[in-house]
Amino acid sequence: MPKEKVTIRQFALLTFLVMVGDMILIYPSLVTTLGKQDAWICSFLSQPIGLFIIWILYKLHQTFPELSLIEICKKLLGPWTGSVLSAGYLFYFAIGAAICIREVGDFMTTQIYLQTPIRVILIMLMCSLTWGLMKGLNTMGATSELLTPIVVFFMAFLFMGLMPKLDASHLKPFLSISWVHLIETVIRGSFTSFGELLVLTMILPYVMSGPHLKRDLLLATFCGGLLLCVLLLFSIMVVGPFLTQHNIFISYTLSQKINIGNFFERIEAFMATAWLIATYFKSLLYMFAFVIGLAHLFRLKTYKPLILPSSLLMFALSILISPNVIFYIETIMPAWVDWDITCSFIIPLFLLLVHRIRFGKNKKNQTHPERLPT
Repeated sequence: MPKEKVTIRQFALLTFLVMVGDMILIYPSLVTTLGKQDAWICSFLSQPIGLFIIWILYKLHQTFPELSLIEICKKLLGPWTGSVLSAGYLFYFAIGAAICIREVGDFMTTQIYLQTPIRVILIMLMCSLTWGLMKGLNTMGATSELLTPIVVFFMAFLFMGLMPKLDASHLKPFLSISWVHLIETVIRGSFTSFGELLVLTMILPYVMSGPHLKRDLLLATFCGGLLLCVLLLFSIMVVGPFLTQHNIFISYTLSQKINIGNFFERIEAFMATAWLIATYFKSLLYMFAFVIGLAHLFRLKTYKPLILPSSLLMFALSILISPNVIFYIETIMPAWVDWDITCSFIIPLFLLLVHRIRFGKNKKNQTHPERLPT
């Protein structure tokens, strides 16, 4: 098992990168599909729900702070039932990593390298991911301190460059969608971004202890959610809800519209760089969660021998998971929301209930022991 630890600041930066990750490009399209021009309202309404999801995951971590999610499942449910649930979570991490990797391949081959085979892009990405896994968690945290400012700077530059093109008329009429679609959009906005932070439960045991862990976790999550809300608002105000809904890479399209003084334009490479950095770290942590979870499930002393086989598995899954971008948009993403709700909310609540039933009474007795007769 890894002996290295990441600092709370590094963990907060990794949380921010996982939060924004691939959502920088696809979040506006996902939320606008049902929310239309009211999607920005639904996105802001989803933030408290998302923070509550993170609070639930943190409370689950606090039950056994030294254990990962896989170990907590086995601890609470026993070796057999816990192992079955752990295998389900490992499958979730594997598919999550494969989807992020495939998104990079689809984006690069449809927007930048149009004549390059997708397998070439995926092999290059897998080599960098494998190298990152071999370097360990400490290197991941240190690298996040170097690259996160680049993501924040490029996103801030995107927002400033788009300000002259904002048109508030695209937001009207307000609250024109049905209440059913409004609630469904709020749920989708919260779980497609916040729900995927479930992977952090595999990292939390390796974070240095400190008094501000919970505060920094919630703050990093809130900052990531706020960035996605502003991005969605800008997307609707610049190109309208229809184009935002039907362009899965809308953020890249927005960066192509920046023109300052007819001499500073075509900065979409900056947007692509920010997205690739964030998606790389999200893929890396999902792969790390899969590898370390596999080692925990089978009680291995180290996870390093599992890195290369797991990388080959992720490469195969990223190719097999979807034949094209259309299948990914129409089939995978709607089902992924339901999967996020189950894995990041329903099951953690169930595990907290089991812990309350099995260990709550013992802790209460330890806190208030009965007084022995003299």
